[in-house]
Amino acid sequence: MSAAPAYDFGVLLPSAGVFGGVRRFVEIGNELVRRGHRYVLYTPRGVEPEWTRFEGDVRALESLAGAQHDVILCNDPALHARFHDARAAVRVFYFALEGIDNESRIVRSGWTLAANSEGMHRYLRRRWGARAHRVVGGIDLELFQPRSNVPREESEFRVLVFGRVSRRRKGVDVARRAVEGFARAVGGGRTVKLVLFDHIGPGSDADPRALFRTRVPHEWYLNEPQSQLPRLYSSCDLFLSAEKRAGWANTVAEAMACGLPVVCTRSGTLDLARHRETAWVARFRHPWFLRRGLGALHADAALAARLRAAALARVARFGWPRVVDQLLDLVAAELPSATG
Repeated sequence: MSAAPAYDFGVLLPSAGVFGGVRRFVEIGNELVRRGHRYVLYTPRGVEPEWTRFEGDVRALESLAGAQHDVILCNDPALHARFHDARAAVRVFYFALEGIDNESRIVRSGWTLAANSEGMHRYLRRRWGARAHRVVGGIDLELFQPRSNVPREESEFRVLVFGRVSRRRKGVDVARRAVEGFARAVGGGRTVKLVLFDHIGPGSDADPRALFRTRVPHEWYLNEPQSQLPRLYSSCDLFLSAEKRAGWANTVAEAMACGLPVVCTRSGTLDLARHRETAWVARFRHPWFLRRGLGALHADAALAARLRAAALARVARFGWPRVVDQLLDLVAAELPSATG
């Protein structure tokens, strides 16, 4: 039996900062390199990610002009022109967000399209009638696991929220209002505390604390190392996500893998979240509907435990090796018919 072919991948990125889209390509690259493929990240400065281990090569975007790859990947519409001019047998635009700039032009470009979630796949088909490959999932299951030895403040009910205040689609304000309403309704007993985390760096250099106001007790965790995020997740009682227009909800997957019960919207979570099976899924992206989920899981410990266990089993299907398997299936299907 012959060995699987080794491919040469190039990836165009706007930066190497701590963002879900960047992390996706770093993790895919690490898995591909371990399997014997070549993998090059092209970024404006050509500097390696400083926040995590990366096993591939990194070059400046300007060097792309002289490069040749089997496959070029991109998910940033701002790099549309460079992506178009790149020399490769297969160009894959990997959709991770709905309603991006130049979306109509991209889906009609003749490039190969990939979707990072079932929700994104459905969106591309419904909105544009576009055929896209499913390259779904993304979670480091070796890193993101429940931590049982994390100190907990039993007098607090800690609700964790990804605090990217500068991006309205992340829903931080919607989540804040849901927690405020929940805190008023709970009354006595454990204090409701809102716990937020974010990363300050290139592409997101505004301090979110300066933009955030709330009437409930809260605390921020900024620039936590990747290795410490599972402890942060495990220090809380529940994870709340109010995203819209998401592809794959990274933080929901991480929370589930760390054993947190989740209240979320449908955005970016169709692969993971089944209402009252693996999560509490709000019918509408509105504080009142999210608040109902907070109240239900706070009041019913058995329901929270059941969702937590089912979510752990569900998210285990979406590790990076499975994502890379799907990507390699895409490449094998597309390369024979590629015209360059």
